[in-house]
Amino acid sequence: MEKQIVISVSPYNHKYYFEPKFNDIPTEIKEELAEAIAAIAEKVNAIISVGFNEDGQIFIDQTADEEIFVDEIGAALEIKRLQKDKAELLKSLQLWYMVYRSEQGQIVKEIVLMQSQGKTTEDLLDIIEEKYGLEGRTFAQALLN
Repeated sequence: MEKQIVISVSPYNHKYYFEPKFNDIPTEIKEELAEAIAAIAEKVNAIISVGFNEDGQIFIDQTADEEIFVDEIGAALEIKRLQKDKAELLKSLQLWYMVYRSEQGQIVKEIVLMQSQGKTTEDLLDIIEEKYGLEGRTFAQALLN
């Protein structure tokens, strides 16, 4: 899996692109993220993108048109400020990813569902192992202990 961009904001045409496959991110998170990223993009005159790395960690990148001056030092400082000032927002986005897009999140959802159906712990672990392998079983076991 490659980097997956969630949102990119361009100060050049005053538009943003939100990746449709992430439309299920809560509206409040999308709106606050778009607003914060747009402010940085305008301030430093660069395209700012937020997304997830292969391991599910959030990344924030800046790129620019080669013919336009970009304050790269300012961009780095603004991105660091965003990471500090909007830590809760980024934490919410990370949590959303872990729950809804990661294999571990899928396992957690399946455990909750199977527990509500009255499955025994051993049956539950067997089903998880069959579906996700020994790593999945080990993860589920750690959650259940």
